[in-house]
Amino acid sequence: MESSITPERIANAILQDKSYNGYHLLVEGKKDIPLYKKLINNECVKLTPTFGKYKMRSAIEILSSRGFDKKFGIRDADFIRVRGNLNLNYGEKIFITDAHDAESMIINQDCFYDFINVISTEDKIESFVESHGDIRELIYKLSYPIGCLRLANKIHDLGLSFKPERTDGNKPKLKNFISEENFSYIGHDALINTMVNYSINRGKNIADKKTILNKLNEILLLKYSPSDIVNGHDLSEILLLICKKGLKSNHKALVDADCIETLLTLSFNHTNFSKTQLFTSLDDYQKTLMVNFISM
Repeated sequence: MESSITPERIANAILQDKSYNGYHLLVEGKKDIPLYKKLINNECVKLTPTFGKYKMRSAIEILSSRGFDKKFGIRDADFIRVRGNLNLNYGEKIFITDAHDAESMIINQDCFYDFINVISTEDKIESFVESHGDIRELIYKLSYPIGCLRLANKIHDLGLSFKPERTDGNKPKLKNFISEENFSYIGHDALINTMVNYSINRGKNIADKKTILNKLNEILLLKYSPSDIVNGHDLSEILLLICKKGLKSNHKALVDADCIETLLTLSFNHTNFSKTQLFTSLDDYQKTLMVNFISM
């Protein structure tokens, strides 16, 4: 259903909404709605999911071509910063998240530790940190290799798949390349073997393992910022593992990584948001229009 929604259909729906005279904020997907809805002024801004960043850009371009100015977008940065596209001129007001995506932007704020304190106890947290170090630093460290592999795959078309074909499909098994006993990275060979096996029969030509390793090492040598490389879902998957296996949490809300992302979204408030570059960019923009986009 979502795949059949075109940029033209999105733009037409906005143009035909004659009962509303405010601004339209276009976001990538439905999961972005709960986050940004609580941060923006809903009296003058209406949110619309575009089901992808490319559809967002196209829909905004269509609206501009038809003379409609009351629109702007927020999209995940993805690999924009590391690929040198930060100053890419879209010709439109499309703002990007501080980190790789909205989830990692949230994890980088103090609310991350509010989440940790809710799902576990002080003694368990202190014991884990004493043995393994800061939890946020640890999940970034463990996520970094797969983030670099994602980038290598994107640049060099290695034929790897990182998510199930269906929403209810099986995900890659973290335990194949991350130790559940001491929460350490097992190694590049384990990661590559896991992702190659996961990608078989997906209709893509998978590069040989030696080539994949070489391309992964090329990315690793560039020493990109983990915040720009790692996506929020990988962080959430590993955080789920640490919460259950490391912090010994029995919290009923810890069902899967999607639940982790929902809890993190709930913990993210206006104070956290005000500390982001995304907030600063939106604030500067709203001042030029003399409109209050951001609720406080």
